[in-house]
Amino acid sequence: MAKMKMEDVLKAGRATVDLPLERASTLPPEFYRSPEIFDLEVKKVFRRNWYSVGHIAEIPNAGDFFRFDLAGEPLLIVRGKDGVVRALSAVCRHRWMLLAEGAGNAGTLSCPYHKWTYALDGSLMAAPLMQEADDLDRDACSLPNFACEVWQGVIFVNLDGNADPLATALEPLAREFAPWKMDEMEIVGRVEFEQAFNWKVLIDNFMEAYHHFGIHPETFEREYPGENTTVDASKGPFAVLRIPHRDNGLAQPLFTPLSGIPDKVRRSFSVFNIFPAHIFAVLADTLAYYRLEIRSVDDFKLTIYLLAHPDSLKVPDVEELKAFLRDVTSAIHVEDIAACEGVQHGLMSKTAGPARLSHLEAAIHQHQIWLLDQLGQI
Repeated sequence: MAKMKMEDVLKAGRATVDLPLERASTLPPEFYRSPEIFDLEVKKVFRRNWYSVGHIAEIPNAGDFFRFDLAGEPLLIVRGKDGVVRALSAVCRHRWMLLAEGAGNAGTLSCPYHKWTYALDGSLMAAPLMQEADDLDRDACSLPNFACEVWQGVIFVNLDGNADPLATALEPLAREFAPWKMDEMEIVGRVEFEQAFNWKVLIDNFMEAYHHFGIHPETFEREYPGENTTVDASKGPFAVLRIPHRDNGLAQPLFTPLSGIPDKVRRSFSVFNIFPAHIFAVLADTLAYYRLEIRSVDDFKLTIYLLAHPDSLKVPDVEELKAFLRDVTSAIHVEDIAACEGVQHGLMSKTAGPARLSHLEAAIHQHQIWLLDQLGQI
C-alpha cells in the first residue's frame, strides 16, 4: 500500500464503487486500514465538511462548554452570554496550552498555564505581565472562531469555513423531522465506547440491517427483519435507511410519541447518515445520535446520545424506562462491536479485497460514492 501512488489508490476505489449498485463492490480494504488514506480524509473530508460535535442540551446555560477534537483541532464548544453557541479554538494564543478539558461552566476562559483570559466569544480579556511586549495586538490574540451551525439540536462545525450552509442541504430532512421538535429534545441517556476499528466500519454497519439476523437475532431481527429494509434514493449529502416493523405492525414505544408523529413511523424506524459521519436513528418516541470523535485510522471514541422530547417523558416509571433504554442500547452496540472488530481484523488479511454489495446495502454505496468524490477534489 505504501508504495502505491494515491491517485492509483483512488482509481482502484472508483473501479469498484462507481458502478450501478447491482454490479458495485465496496471500497478496497486499503481505504479502511491505510494511514495515508486517513490523512487524506482528515484534509479533504473532516476539515472541509460539516461535522457533528455534540448536542445543545449539553450546554443549556451561558458559560457551559465541552471539549471536542475534530480532525486534530482542539475545540471548545461554548454557549456565550448572548446565548450563541460557538466553536472556539481550545488552544491558548500565548504558548499553546489547552484551555480546558472535559466539560463545565465558566464566566471566562482562563488558561491554566499563564492565566491569559478570554471572554466566552473568544476575545482576549487579560494577558498578565505582558506589559513589556511591544505592540501586542490583542485582537490578533483572540481565540479563532470556527464556523458553527445548530441543526435539529445538533452542533455542527466546519473547520475551513468554506462549506455551504448546512441547513440548505438538509432541508428535505428538516421537513421530515418537524413533528419531533428535535431542537427541544433533552438527553435521557448517554453511553460511551472506545473503539479500535476504522470509522467507516461503524458507518457501514449502522447503515444496513442486512446483519440483523446474524448479529441481532434475539433483539432487532425479531421485531425489525433486515430483509424488509429499503434505502431512499439519494437526494443530498445524506443516506436514509427505512426499517419496517415485522408485518407492518405497531411498535410499542417506551415513551409517548408527540401527537404529530406520522402513523407509518409507529410501524418502523429510520436511520440516517449525514455525510461524512453524523449517524442517528429516529423512532416514534426517541432519537439515538452516535457521535464519533475520530483520532486515527483505527481509533475513535463513540458517544451514543439518547434523546426524547420532554412532553414524551410524562409517563409512569420514567426513570426506570430511561435506564432500560440505556441498557438495551449498550447491549445492542456490544453485539455490533464484535462484528466491527471482526471486520477490522479481516480487513488486515492479504486475501481481503473489495466486497460485493447486497441491494440491502445501498446506503453504504451512496456514502462511498460521496466519499470518493471528496477525496478526489483538489
